[in-house]
Amino acid sequence: MYLKKSLGLALAALAVVGGSFMAFAASGSTAATSKTTTATKIVPVHINTATLAQLETLPGVGPKLAQEIIKHRPYKNAQQLQSKVKGIGPTLWKKIAPYVLFN
Repeated sequence: MYLKKSLGLALAALAVVGGSFMAFAASGSTAATSKTTTATKIVPVHINTATLAQLETLPGVGPKLAQEIIKHRPYKNAQQLQSKVKGIGPTLWKKIAPYVLFN
């Protein structure tokens, strides 16, 4: 109890939980958790060498689409990727284009 009082009424801490930032605030004996803010920074991936998990970090790419990308490798360019992989059309390509690298 003495430790709580010595810390004061307001104590703030920042913790990284599963890649998300969560802010915690404590006041007296009650603790409150603020809304989770996800710091999502998408790292570019090499489309011909990326793992399933890396491909799933691309916006709009889930496990099934990631598996299709792997199945039809290699790709020389965006046109080849779009023609080989059903599900990657112009709309999705616009979302993922900044994060896709071709080797």
